[in-house]
Amino acid sequence: MVVLNAASIISGPEKTNAWGQTFTLDLGTPDSTLAISRDNRLPRTAVVVTLAARELMRLSKEGEKLEHIVVVGSEVDPTLHPGFREISENLRALRQKWFPRAKLVLISNAPSIDSAEVRIALGIYDKPVIRFEHGTTKTFSKMTGRKSTELGEMTRFLSTLERLIVRACFVRGDVDNSTESEVRGWIRRLGDLTPKEVQIFSPDAKKRGGPRGITKTRMNEIVEQLSEKVSAPVTVLDSADLDD
Repeated sequence: MVVLNAASIISGPEKTNAWGQTFTLDLGTPDSTLAISRDNRLPRTAVVVTLAARELMRLSKEGEKLEHIVVVGSEVDPTLHPGFREISENLRALRQKWFPRAKLVLISNAPSIDSAEVRIALGIYDKPVIRFEHGTTKTFSKMTGRKSTELGEMTRFLSTLERLIVRACFVRGDVDNSTESEVRGWIRRLGDLTPKEVQIFSPDAKKRGGPRGITKTRMNEIVEQLSEKVSAPVTVLDSADLDD
């Protein structure tokens, strides 16, 4: 008999800076109990749903209060899980039954929008937080390794999400998405997306090797530009927010 260990994919409830009292489900952690296959070490859909159901029921019966139920991918983007839609639909039903006031949050750095299943599932979340930080197709290709045409496709799809939260990381180095031209192009694309919120952050500006963060002065300039052009609230994240 296999004993399912919730700790392998579930954390919380815990108080976080970004989401308050939070229950987190990690769909992107490999080498889990009852993996999908030898080649795909992500947890099976049935395992994820069973563990989430068991833990949410237990927490509700114990009188726990949750503000957000957050889906993440620690090593693989959660939208790349083969059962992403099924898991999302089950999670919505579990939320409605046990914690109807909690909001469903998805944090995705690289959503697989070429999949119809993923596109449908993204609409399930109350707060889909999607990384989108490129002003030009050239920079998009350099930073993601994807075809330049995919930037336009991503922009068009994300514009259909009514509750979109855009998250962007600004860096300098071999690839720089913090230049005036890049930021202007990015803000123009945000105009097409009409996000509900824009979250921005940057690594340590003094870091050596690899992408470096931007200065506080440059961050303030970007915030000012955003405030002039985008109606959505702007939040500057710190490391504590990103750890959530």
